[in-house]
Amino acid sequence: MALTIAFDGGPTTQGAGVGRYASGLLGALLAQGTADQHTVVLPRGARLPAATSAATADWRPVHLPVGERVAEIVWHRLRLPIPVDRLCGMPDVYHSPNFLLPPLARARGVVTVHDLSYLRLPQYAFPALAEYLRKTVPRSLERAELVLADSRNTAADVVELLHVPPDRVRTVYPGVGPAFGPAEMDGELTALAGSYGLRRPYVLCVGTIEPRKNLVAAIQAFMAVAPRLGSGLQLVLAGAIGWLAEETMGAAQEAGDRVRLVGRVAEEDLPALYRQAEALLYPSHYEGFGLPPLEAMACGTPVIVARNSSLPEVTGDVAVYCGTDAESIAAALDGLFTDPSAQERLRRDGPARARLFTWEKAAETVRSLYHELA
Repeated sequence: MALTIAFDGGPTTQGAGVGRYASGLLGALLAQGTADQHTVVLPRGARLPAATSAATADWRPVHLPVGERVAEIVWHRLRLPIPVDRLCGMPDVYHSPNFLLPPLARARGVVTVHDLSYLRLPQYAFPALAEYLRKTVPRSLERAELVLADSRNTAADVVELLHVPPDRVRTVYPGVGPAFGPAEMDGELTALAGSYGLRRPYVLCVGTIEPRKNLVAAIQAFMAVAPRLGSGLQLVLAGAIGWLAEETMGAAQEAGDRVRLVGRVAEEDLPALYRQAEALLYPSHYEGFGLPPLEAMACGTPVIVARNSSLPEVTGDVAVYCGTDAESIAAALDGLFTDPSAQERLRRDGPARARLFTWEKAAETVRSLYHELA
């Protein structure tokens, strides 16, 4: 039976992990070429990223009469009962890929929860946002007939912390796009130098500059071991400035030219950024999935990750593990850089591990769940 499926495309216009999740999943769904009819719901004036919209001609856009901010106020702050499916042709299924599901009249609701860090580790969340999510996410999950989680760890959190029945929660792993691979492109280091002022060698951190990413401890650990690892080695922090970033920015400034902040990196530059790094350092306090370690592995770059939340689930035995304290992170850096055989193993095995996670697999699973609901 063919379905009519509406997908909230608003998050595809965002940066960081949620935007890349929404774009990757939607693009793979549209590329499948099934008999299902797809509607992409967008805020007024918004457009899909070119790579996503080019996936197939088998979809139609529906623009809301208001922008994203106004829609969020109407549905989730004022809680006006205006069904979104009445605005997009009454589909069989409506999927919101970013925590919050608007009111529905008839459609079966699906919502993706990426992580519950604001409940697990509220000390690392922006207080106003954490309070807003504590109020709005449970209401969205009550509306949803199906909750998708990015990992088994997040699925368990949804059941434990938000009391959603386990039979309404499914794990669907995000994927790694085909651009992430070990084959180096001509001139990519020169391009990185021109766009971001980078030079080799460097250790890379990727993610929004915020306390949950634990970048202060990463900087402290790096500065402790860098003199032993080579005078030219730098730590590169790639990511937009997030909330409560002042301590990280201060630590980076105090470290001088050994630590570089390059801001948000264009998605098309990320594969080269990973490939040219000596290692990816990812000592986050909590992750719902953690795309950067998987993308780095796909590019053949060794990764060091914290042994917590979903990270061991994703990286398996193809990573060096550390705690979240500076001493443990420093020991992991020291161990990797002084063990060429470990570096070679991680470079060899990383791409194979990453190939287990693809957007095509994610889309196949999600579509089967749509049909299960209907």
